[in-house]
Amino acid sequence: MNGFCFDFSFIKSGTPIVTLSAVGMAFNAGSRSLLGNPPQVEIGFDEKALAIAVRPHADGSPSPEYEFEGRAKDGWVRISMRDFMRFLSQRSGIDFLEKAVQFIPEYDASNNMLVIIVDEEHAKVKNRT
Repeated sequence: MNGFCFDFSFIKSGTPIVTLSAVGMAFNAGSRSLLGNPPQVEIGFDEKALAIAVRPHADGSPSPEYEFEGRAKDGWVRISMRDFMRFLSQRSGIDFLEKAVQFIPEYDASNNMLVIIVDEEHAKVKNRT
């Protein structure tokens, strides 16, 4: 039975979720723990793929940093970015400005980053029309 690496806190911390809303992004305990609960993060965007990458901030990195784990409240970390959310909603065609939409991020272990693909397939609950 070698080769397993069980996380016995996974169920309590929950499935990793990143919520996009009119005001910004919110990360639950599950998504934060995948990143190792860093004090600051960097956020990147691939416009062609409509993908957001979030990784721990590295010392000496020229990328802007966002306070992260120190902002935890009620199990969530929220990062405000209203203008980007309007842009992203327009580009993706997903309306998370009126009602927040949760996404299940992918974890890229080789780069230690969460990747949030902003499309219907990766939304936790598909938009109903």
